[in-house]
Amino acid sequence: MKPSTRSLTRFVFLTALTLSIEMMGLPQPFTGPLINMMLIITSLIINPGAGVILGLFTPILAALRGQLPPPLAPMIPFIVLANAGFVLAFTVFRRFSGKGRQVESLFTFTAWLGLLIASLLKMTILYAAARFIVPLLISAQLPKALILMMAAPQFATALIGGIAALLFVELLHRRFSIP
Repeated sequence: MKPSTRSLTRFVFLTALTLSIEMMGLPQPFTGPLINMMLIITSLIINPGAGVILGLFTPILAALRGQLPPPLAPMIPFIVLANAGFVLAFTVFRRFSGKGRQVESLFTFTAWLGLLIASLLKMTILYAAARFIVPLLISAQLPKALILMMAAPQFATALIGGIAALLFVELLHRRFSIP
């Protein structure tokens, strides 16, 4: 297969897998880490752009499935932005190792630092949007419980999903030598 055909095939597979996870209707404490895991896996196996594109679909499907509470519908663009920030921040900090995408091991200090910073960035974007930006757009405050959903739980789901992704991709590399 040509590299572009291989990347497209992988992207379609990972997108289908991610959307299947979303369609299972699991509670947020399960769905959140799994979706974040898929964002990082996609960015590692294909490229960061693919992870960003995948992050565009997930909040829209969550809203359509009813997993995103209706008062949080104005948050969709910010969730997309937070997903993109999560993927890109992880990629930028991970690449500080100077080894690019072809790293022998994902268990490097820069990969873990990148994951921590990316998770903090995602939480910060979502909390700031829920606390400050969305209330300006809808001329009303979001309920405190919804604002709190955009804080520590988002950090935890991003971090857990990222850790799972690093472990999974590391196992793939060791077992199958996937580029």
